[in-house]
Amino acid sequence: MTPESRAGSPEEEIFRDALHRTADALPPLPDLVPDAVREGERRRVRSRGLAVAGTFVAVTAVTLGLALLGTLLRQTPDTEPAAPAPGPSITRPTPAPSPDPTEPVTGMPIPAPSSPPTATPPPSPSSSPSPSFPLWSPPPSPPSTTPPAARTATPYPGATS
Repeated sequence: MTPESRAGSPEEEIFRDALHRTADALPPLPDLVPDAVREGERRRVRSRGLAVAGTFVAVTAVTLGLALLGTLLRQTPDTEPAAPAPGPSITRPTPAPSPDPTEPVTGMPIPAPSSPPTATPPPSPSSSPSPSFPLWSPPPSPPSTTPPAARTATPYPGATS
C-alpha cells in the first residue's frame, strides 16, 4: 500500500483478499490462557512450599545448633569440677565404737521400754469399722532452742520416757 492509496481502494481490497485466503488454510490458534493460569498456580504453590520448608530448616538448624553449642559451652575441658571449700565440716565425726556393749552410744536414741499389747474386743458386726489411725495429726512442733547435749533422745516423736 502506498501512501497515496485511500481506504476502500481497489488495491487495498486485493491485499485484504489475499490475506484472508492465506489465513483460511491455517488451523485456529489454540487458547493459551488455561495453560498460563495453571503454570502460574504451580509457581505460586512451589514458592510457598519452598518458603515453608526453608523456614522449617532454619528453625530446626538454630534449635539444634543452640542445643549442641549449649552443651559444648558448659563443658570446658580446661576446668575441673569445683572442689568443696576448705573449712569446718558440716557433719559430726563418728565416735569410736565402745568395747562395752552395754554402754550407751552417744548420738544414738535410747529405746523406750515397751509395754505389752492390750487385748481389744473384736468389733461387732452391726458397728461400722473405725480406722486404726487418727484422721488428723497436729503439725510438727518448731525446733527447740535448747542445746543438743541437753536434749533427751527418743526413738520417735510423741514417745514418753
